[in-house]
Amino acid sequence: MAFGPSKTSTESKTASVFAHDLAVKGDVENQGDLRIEGQLHGNVAGHGTITIAEQGEVHGNVEGRQVVVMGRVEGNVKGTEKVEVLEKSTVKGDVTSARISVEEGASVSGKFDTTPREAAPVGEMKLPKG
Repeated sequence: MAFGPSKTSTESKTASVFAHDLAVKGDVENQGDLRIEGQLHGNVAGHGTITIAEQGEVHGNVEGRQVVVMGRVEGNVKGTEKVEVLEKSTVKGDVTSARISVEEGASVSGKFDTTPREAAPVGEMKLPKG
């Protein structure tokens, strides 16, 4: 019997967390799932699920396979599969995905785009100038 996590379980369950007391300035790219509980001043791109927790804030664009917003985003949100904007969350920017859900009580100031199209690979999102 082997001790510790198996190789397959660590490869399939990669997750990173920005703690609630962490503030980061700069762009972030993540291969697995990412949960943001603190403040990020920059763009975030990932290949997994990106979750902005209730107390989390992103001041930049967010792009991932799936994006779940429970906190605040000031920038565009793009999910290659799905975007969920949950109750009490705020998005100030455009939301783009094949599937979008917005719960009652959420605030979105921007356009919705659910038109299926060829998406640019994650990490090649156009960054805002300035």
